[in-house]
Amino acid sequence: MSISRKNFLRGSALAAGALVLSKKAVAEEAKPVAAKPPPGPPPPTAVHFPVLKPSEYDGKKMMAILQQKKPHKFVFQSVNPHLIIPGLSSLYIHVQNALNAGEFSMGWGKGNVGSGAVLYGPSIIFALNDAMWEKYNIGATYKLNDASGKPETKNVYYAAQTNLSFDGDPGAGGNVYQDWSAEACLKRGSFFFVCHNALTAFGGMTAMQMGLDPMATIAEWKANLLPGFMVVPAGVGALHVAQEQGWKILPLI
Repeated sequence: MSISRKNFLRGSALAAGALVLSKKAVAEEAKPVAAKPPPGPPPPTAVHFPVLKPSEYDGKKMMAILQQKKPHKFVFQSVNPHLIIPGLSSLYIHVQNALNAGEFSMGWGKGNVGSGAVLYGPSIIFALNDAMWEKYNIGATYKLNDASGKPETKNVYYAAQTNLSFDGDPGAGGNVYQDWSAEACLKRGSFFFVCHNALTAFGGMTAMQMGLDPMATIAEWKANLLPGFMVVPAGVGALHVAQEQGWKILPLI
């Protein structure tokens, strides 16, 4: 069968066209499907905090603590759960050092220095008991490790390191004055207020990261605060009231 030049060129053109279309189809199939962008932050209207009613927290107790009659009073702002070394919270060592300086070095005397801290931001995890630390992987989530580098599974910063004795040299060690725990601070009369807004925010975020119900988690955290820690409507609000009652507000730690 003879093939004319005209038919050959026409056939070649059709074949070339088919090849181009074929290559285009393959290219379309091979083209990677664009990944869906990660979800962005919620709109501003989606972010809100529950506003506590006076009946939903112990306002009388808060005011009684802040109206104590002592000549010298300080309160720390605790935002982040900083450690001095593994097992030693920066918050509690600052409270203890301030108390020791006032009572002994400055000669103000025992019982003449009021002390406390307002926990807001992620430092509110210091208020949670061991069960919450274990269930919600607090040590790993907030990068609080032991001396071997492993995440803490308990709130090791709360329990006393001594027998909490008031006897002996305040600088000698082995007594309440050189005990860097929350219990030691509480034994000396310190208070710890926990911001309800921060408790809501970080409890909710921790729950979402674990695929849990945020509201149930927040309720559980509120029910599992350690002795000596109490919820206040807002950390900044508690600091405002403290300042009005003559407390010296010490820097963020």
